[in-house]
Amino acid sequence: MFDTRRVGKKIAELRKAKNMTQMELADAMGVSYQAVSNWERGNSMPDISKLPELVEIFGCTIDELLSNSEELELISHIISGDAERYVQEHGITAETVANAAPVLKPDQTESLLETVLQDNLEKLEIRDLHAIAPFVSQEFLEKWVDDIDVVENLDDLIGLAPFLSSATLDKLTDKLADTGNIRKVVGLAPFLSKEALDKLVEKCSDVGNIRDITGLAPFLSKETLDKLVEKLRDVGKMKDITGLAPFLSEEALDKLVMQALESGQIEECNGLYPFLSQETLHKLADQLVKKYGIKAIKGLAPFL
Repeated sequence: MFDTRRVGKKIAELRKAKNMTQMELADAMGVSYQAVSNWERGNSMPDISKLPELVEIFGCTIDELLSNSEELELISHIISGDAERYVQEHGITAETVANAAPVLKPDQTESLLETVLQDNLEKLEIRDLHAIAPFVSQEFLEKWVDDIDVVENLDDLIGLAPFLSSATLDKLTDKLADTGNIRKVVGLAPFLSKEALDKLVEKCSDVGNIRDITGLAPFLSKETLDKLVEKLRDVGKMKDITGLAPFLSEEALDKLVMQALESGQIEECNGLYPFLSQETLHKLADQLVKKYGIKAIKGLAPFL
């Protein structure tokens, strides 16, 4: 990829060699003073349409200004108007286009990538889209994601998630529900709608993978969490509720623990004690002492 700092340093050197101020270069280029300043600081690159003008002012070549082999060759062909032919004939990759993208307009980048990706559609994987994501539109990315097996490429999809719409991610998540592998969805959770996650968890939440669901707890609705707790309680898996405790209401946990006491499951509730109200803790302590003696509140004592 173009090193913007190195290119910026070169622009500054060439400008000074011409005894020009940043303001004078900006006026000559028809851009703002801030644009030239950002170029020289390495914060941005000159637009490709400005490169011929820039090298003419400096009396240098694009190679001297950018000196970046394959990407430079691609840019030269873009300027001369035969980039698509060059891409096809030389097997240019999406990575090379992405490396050149900082000086291209989005529609130029997308046009070149259309050619590159279409020629490699059978081998296309989501990781191939990572490098280009910052330089193309959301619609362009989503068009290509639709053609990829998301289940096989789930880990790579997480890296692309910030560039996709929640609607697209929700649709992709529906495909994942059939796999039952909720653990891998955790990385996508911040980008998914609550409705999609609730639906996914409801479809996959058998007792066997309840620990995987714990990682999604911060993103689930109260209704879905309540259903999970009820399911765990009904099958005698009280211990597994501990991972969900930080996301449940104090009232719900108080009620749950007192029910566990009545059903003889209180020993599995030790991990829930930090989340109970003082009123319930004292009530629980009284009941335990009456039923089992003072030793029964050993695990409860630190929270009283």
